[in-house]
Amino acid sequence: MTFEPISARPTTASRAPRRRRRAWAVLTSAAATAVLVGAAAPAPAMPAPHPASARRSGVSSLPELNAQALQQAISSAPSRVTGVLARVRGPAGHWTGTYGVADTTTRQPVPVDGRFRLGSVTKTFIATVMLRLSAEHRVDLDQPVQHYLPGTLPADYPPIPVRTLLNFTSSLPELTADDLPSTPGAIVQHRFDDHPLSELVAKAVRHDRPFKEPGSMQVYGATGYYVATMLVEKITGHSYEEEITRRILRPLHLRDTTAPETDPTIPGPHAHGYLAVPQPGGGSELADVTEQNPGAGGMISTTADLDRFLTALFRGRLLAPAQMKELLTVPDKPYLGGTRNDPGHGRAYYGAGLMRVTLPASDGRQGITVWGKTGSTYGYTDGMFTTPDLRRRLTYCFNPITGGGNDIALVNQILTAAYAPPQVKR
Repeated sequence: MTFEPISARPTTASRAPRRRRRAWAVLTSAAATAVLVGAAAPAPAMPAPHPASARRSGVSSLPELNAQALQQAISSAPSRVTGVLARVRGPAGHWTGTYGVADTTTRQPVPVDGRFRLGSVTKTFIATVMLRLSAEHRVDLDQPVQHYLPGTLPADYPPIPVRTLLNFTSSLPELTADDLPSTPGAIVQHRFDDHPLSELVAKAVRHDRPFKEPGSMQVYGATGYYVATMLVEKITGHSYEEEITRRILRPLHLRDTTAPETDPTIPGPHAHGYLAVPQPGGGSELADVTEQNPGAGGMISTTADLDRFLTALFRGRLLAPAQMKELLTVPDKPYLGGTRNDPGHGRAYYGAGLMRVTLPASDGRQGITVWGKTGSTYGYTDGMFTTPDLRRRLTYCFNPITGGGNDIALVNQILTAAYAPPQVKR
């Protein structure tokens, strides 16, 4: 089906939140969450603001912001998405655009201040909390996971340093389609099922590890962040939601960002998420999956709040210089199964919670390097990217109907339009 672009205006809030038993579903692109809730503790002191190390490296000259290219990019997948929202901010240009509808029944437009599920963008928040704990000397990134979480991994595993959990070099295996519901119909039916974090890790480690030596290769996955979240829980005695809230959300006044523990709804204005479910007689119908477990990748935010978070991160408001360096250090290792077409051209391209992407320039020169993170959960795909100097920052969300994976083609089109658009003729 095709949806025509509609200008955006805020929609009214959805149904009032209701509480339900803690739910878990796993998405290979979603970050881990935790279930233990401890007593709230005072928020740790924030590091003194400082210029992030990446900002000193500079960037190539940014092309002029091309609003037409951006609008064309977010409108380029009418058969695969129901709605799109994108926002560009920074000294090098401002732009906000929407496409499609927030609700396929009412045809309400996509709200420019709409909230959405973050999926694996949650990993950047988890990594930030872990690095804060490292700065507080509560966790040693060189120590093996087994030192902190005995019995969590099989006894025959080699020592797996905590650092490797964050930069995707741990060698931990991933869940497969056989471990949990994976077909559209089953996903819709079981999206509130309860799967504790320990169960997800236990299922994952039944599979073969992708490579033998931890730290020797990089490959993206979720299991390392499931274990990292368990480690946050063990060290602090609090749920990951509480740690993120008191260490990041409250200090930065991210009032439209939440880390729900049990509520399956999205509060405030938002676009609905859908999943195309094949029908016995042929064709497919869209199932509304807006309400789903808030477990895997369960954070909710807005493009404005993600922009504020990314800005604070690169200005050094959340991490001290040593931890910021850790966040942005990309291991000099091969990427498992990588090709020349990957962001790393066959080599690693993730740091500890952020990815590094160099986009080709339209004139063939050295392209713009950006740092950021993508995320996806059923009905929602989003991302945040910035130049190291924060001159141009992009945040976006779209509502894919094809499942929980990133629509790489659409993500690339949005990124290219923001950072490497065709030259504007005058």
